[in-house]
Amino acid sequence: MDRLYIPVLYGSVRANRASFPVATYVHQLLAARPDVETGLFDPRDLPFGNLVEREWEMNPPPPEVTEFVHEMARADGFVVVTPEYNYGLPGALKNMLDHLYDEWNRKPFAMVTAGGLSGGLRASDQLRQVVSGVGAFVIPGHVPVQFVQESFGENGPRSHPELWAERFGRLFRELEWYARALRPARLALSAAGAP
Repeated sequence: MDRLYIPVLYGSVRANRASFPVATYVHQLLAARPDVETGLFDPRDLPFGNLVEREWEMNPPPPEVTEFVHEMARADGFVVVTPEYNYGLPGALKNMLDHLYDEWNRKPFAMVTAGGLSGGLRASDQLRQVVSGVGAFVIPGHVPVQFVQESFGENGPRSHPELWAERFGRLFRELEWYARALRPARLALSAAGAP
């Protein structure tokens, strides 16, 4: 079976990012899946800044942007890991998504959100709209991480790692199903000259 390429996109640039251990844990679990290739993309590593020029308007784009565009274009789907800020998604994540367009089209996104009592559900609501706006879609499954600072530490879940692994495993299986189902249709459109 051909391997899928499913990057993990992290959503925050703040200091002391409490949800970053969730992103590294998700990346580790995804990397251990035999039919998946992955990478972890952090907006701190991308020179986007405020959205003044989208990537195709940059002349020339910085090498980091060119590489990011290439990686997103070859992806079969994405896992977004993001905290919730003030009932919404972080500006850094919105900015990262807004800098590209075609590279997201017709691809499935899985969401992992982190926060307090709600586990980031309001960020999830906003992200569904944004993903739809860039021509992609969010799969039905979702993993909210409640009380993220108590739930995760630098080495992953603070308790019940087997339950967390199963939750994420279900999310990955669903995402992989959509990615495999959509890839042939997306490649056929590309061969026909559609963006």
